[in-house]
Amino acid sequence: MIRMVIFSFLLGIFFINWYPPIWKKKFRTRRFITTQIIRYILGSLYAFILLYFHLLDQTFLALFYWIGSIFFLVIIIDGIRCLAAYENERRIPIAMIGVNIGSIALISFIFLWTIYPFAIAQDRHDFMKKFVKTKETTENMSPTNEQHIPVVPREYARYKMEKILGKVKNYSYYDLEEPYIQKINNRLYWIAALNHKSFFKWLNTDGVPGYMKMSAEDHQSEAQFVAHSIKYVPSGYFSENLIRLARTKYPDLIFMQPSFEPDENGKPYYALSYGSYHKMRNIRSVEGVILIDPANGQMKKYPMKQVPSFVDQVVPHDIAYDYNYWFGKYKHGFWNSILGKTDVHVPPEEFVAVFDHRLHMYWATDHTRDEENAGSMVGYSMLNSRTGELNYYSKTNGMINGTTAMNVVEKTFREKQWHGASPILYYIYGQYTWIVPALDSNNVIRKIVLVNAKDEKVIGHGDSKQEAFDQYQYAISTNFNGDSATPTPNAKLAQTKGKVTAVYKNQQADETYVQFLIEGNNHIFTMSSKNNPYIIFLETGHEVDLRYIETKQTIVATKQVKNLTLKK
Repeated sequence: MIRMVIFSFLLGIFFINWYPPIWKKKFRTRRFITTQIIRYILGSLYAFILLYFHLLDQTFLALFYWIGSIFFLVIIIDGIRCLAAYENERRIPIAMIGVNIGSIALISFIFLWTIYPFAIAQDRHDFMKKFVKTKETTENMSPTNEQHIPVVPREYARYKMEKILGKVKNYSYYDLEEPYIQKINNRLYWIAALNHKSFFKWLNTDGVPGYMKMSAEDHQSEAQFVAHSIKYVPSGYFSENLIRLARTKYPDLIFMQPSFEPDENGKPYYALSYGSYHKMRNIRSVEGVILIDPANGQMKKYPMKQVPSFVDQVVPHDIAYDYNYWFGKYKHGFWNSILGKTDVHVPPEEFVAVFDHRLHMYWATDHTRDEENAGSMVGYSMLNSRTGELNYYSKTNGMINGTTAMNVVEKTFREKQWHGASPILYYIYGQYTWIVPALDSNNVIRKIVLVNAKDEKVIGHGDSKQEAFDQYQYAISTNFNGDSATPTPNAKLAQTKGKVTAVYKNQQADETYVQFLIEGNNHIFTMSSKNNPYIIFLETGHEVDLRYIETKQTIVATKQVKNLTLKK
């Protein structure tokens, strides 16, 4: 705080008249001195607003950007007035020099604000090669741990949290922050911090009482309020503002978005990312986080490689978007991104947080052609939220994108007027698959839908994740019987023989689904008559030889069945 005040008084000097001839001529006039005092006070006030309220980093380049343009404008105006005051004298070379220098500097600022950001388009892409580890590959994505696939969309989590918020003491004083997925004790949760609604409601509180938490893996779970005394939050005022607290200790660091990060015991922390600017503050790189205990304000700075393991988000969402955008848009420079558009692809603005089979968090999104209403992907990217490493999977080229997957869900449930939300691409059973929750008009989740990215007609849905996955196995075995796709390590193609001990048949529309048990095997095998018309004749006691998708689950999809008894 004291440093900010001192800086403000020093910066106020740049707002007064800098021409000695004017001072020499008007120094003894009250009006001139009063004007300079007012200008100094206004300049100091402007600097204080930048430093204390805008929380500008106290670096030369930041102050040059925000103060320099006004300083050179003042130099031009005062220089012109000096020329006017001495129009009949020859004591004005300094005024001419000042006006010329100020004009050149002001034109330079205008160039930096308008043209320069586009002129460095190629530099943005080259920055990715130099500072961000990028990898383009035709390999498949890593297989997914089905147990930890988030099926609860943000809209539904927020809906459930809003209901719980009404039970919190003085609930009208607080708003929900945007929920984000976090990993806690190897489970995925939607986490939302509380914010102060307004300045006057902040005055009547002593911090916020806790945060909201809801499982991202089980849509039948309920949201919970986790009670914790939290004093410093981004929505706080004066000394209780989280960013201002950090700025007081680290005045010259470049701050980025803070992330609310409970540890494995549920104790809340804020991870405030910091880094550097490049190319005149047009490109940002992340270097680590400042971990802040919001209960007492204690903080510690961690370089990226030393960030505690419970922190999932080191690279903020907006940085991940910038990296993806530059990577796809500016491969061949700015003019190609506008005219030829060779190799140009762009991500949507909405990113989702996904977790791989090791429960490492990534910012994931599809890339499409830079065209309106593009319905297919040209690639899919996953950016590690702790390291910033970006993997781009070009093997998804030609598959449907997330928007099309949501349209498939909407068409499937058109009569019920449900819509899709938060599509996430996973590699399941050897197939690229969009997982899209179906919501009603109140954002209540109604179905979990799996849409095949290669063929949108292949879908599975259910009231639970297990039911949706089982139906999707049916769809794969029915529609991709001759497909050459290789199942993932979590979905191997297996073979077995045995005697049928039980059979269940279910007629649906123009096909029959058959489920059966084999002696000495715990699996429930499933097959559709659309895939094998002879399956409807299967009876208890028949000997069968079959190939099925081994997923380590109870119910598995069968790709081929040979009835050894009927020889069919």
